[in-house]
Amino acid sequence: MKHSISSLTPEKTTDIVLKAIRELIEYELAVVLSYEEESGRLTVRKAAGPAATRDLDHFSFSLNDRKDIASIVQRKHPYLFPKNQHHLDTYAEIIDFPADHSCLVAPLYLDEKLQGILTLDHHSCNKFTPQNVQLVKTLSKLISLSIAQADDKETLKKEHLAITNERNLLLGNSSKVLNALVGNSENWNRVKDTISLVAASNTPVLIQGETGTGKEVVAKAIHNLSARLSAPFIAVNCSAISAGVAESELFGHEKGSFTGAVALRKGRFELADGGTLFLDEIGDLPLDIQPKLLRVLQESKLERIGGETTIDVDVRVIAATHVDLRTAVREKRFREDLYYRLNVFPITLPPLRDRGNDVLLLAEHFIQQIRTSTGHNELAISPEGVDLLLQADWPGNVRQLQNTLELASILSQGRLIDSRHIITGGSPADSFCMDSKITQESDSQLSSFDQMVTIHLKKALTLTGGKIYGKGGAAEMLGMKPTTLQSKLKKYGIQ
Repeated sequence: MKHSISSLTPEKTTDIVLKAIRELIEYELAVVLSYEEESGRLTVRKAAGPAATRDLDHFSFSLNDRKDIASIVQRKHPYLFPKNQHHLDTYAEIIDFPADHSCLVAPLYLDEKLQGILTLDHHSCNKFTPQNVQLVKTLSKLISLSIAQADDKETLKKEHLAITNERNLLLGNSSKVLNALVGNSENWNRVKDTISLVAASNTPVLIQGETGTGKEVVAKAIHNLSARLSAPFIAVNCSAISAGVAESELFGHEKGSFTGAVALRKGRFELADGGTLFLDEIGDLPLDIQPKLLRVLQESKLERIGGETTIDVDVRVIAATHVDLRTAVREKRFREDLYYRLNVFPITLPPLRDRGNDVLLLAEHFIQQIRTSTGHNELAISPEGVDLLLQADWPGNVRQLQNTLELASILSQGRLIDSRHIITGGSPADSFCMDSKITQESDSQLSSFDQMVTIHLKKALTLTGGKIYGKGGAAEMLGMKPTTLQSKLKKYGIQ
């Protein structure tokens, strides 16, 4: 049979070599066994000759159990068992060879690496000669090569399959992740296209946009569409950490490195190793920490406070800000080199007022979430409420819309949300939250702006039980930064 070069597989190479050996050496059984380094086992890869049987398929044994074979392998030369030398028949449980049958074992090496062994057997005694041993030594090199090629082929096949599965997972995941970024306006679709583009790389991303536009949601989407999906996504709000603890928060500290360091603590970079670190409000990062952050970004190495060991970290950094970092650079509040290191791939999120009917898509999305969490399946928005949502300016953007609808669902008692239930920050609908004294006033009387703001802030604090920070806090409900809310509470004398 003729074989073209393109069709000559490692398996066919082994067949050809075994046939060539049989033309020169009359064996009844030739078996090629491959070596598995991790388990130390030899497993049948190919059996040929009149005595070959399917019972040999996948037969294996450990070198630890066969000291005689292990000794031959260690010497690296073919060995012909003498007639009078007693030895354990490798295939005794499968094929019944006489005790004095001819047996030859040849280790298969390639570049000093053990690939397996070749065994030749014949029922007759003294069937193989010393010349046969030398011939097998020469031809067995081709079998070693074919095993190595087959292993490489299998490795490449597995790697290709893994890459294909990962690609299919990411593509399938892509649709799911992008669908979660609710909206269909031209501005928002452009953002989704950009997310798909940058997700596959490890490039740093700087997300810019007003407060509440969904910067963390976009950062999570980038992470979920990347190959780092199964690794951690760690978020840090830089505006919420003080200069005194920022270094420990990001890079960690050793036990006893400073007063209060009672135990070793890993920083956010170590916790995000292999995954993504989201640095929200990066513009508020203390100036003295910025060069240390730059070093980690450039070298992928860090040192804990008080530590003497350099730690390697593999982290993709996504930063976000609602301020103009270029202005901060000019005003010396942000390092220029760090800005350029973070701003490799900028994404600017449009404010909700520029996203057209996305307001309604988002509103229905949030209403459905509220229905699911509360069981209020009758919850809906009246036509007047829809008009008010479209007319509102939404300075707090998507976050403000979500919080407004959650509040409205409470006020409507899980039924129809009307315009009077929707507080957008400056509409007449705010009248619902006036206290009893103000609601008794005539409709022709208007409260002062400061009075309305005070009522609004108190209502938010009441609904959140006085909680300002974090999820479900008053700052989140009002669509503003916690520090901004605190300053307003102080301004209006609210405890």
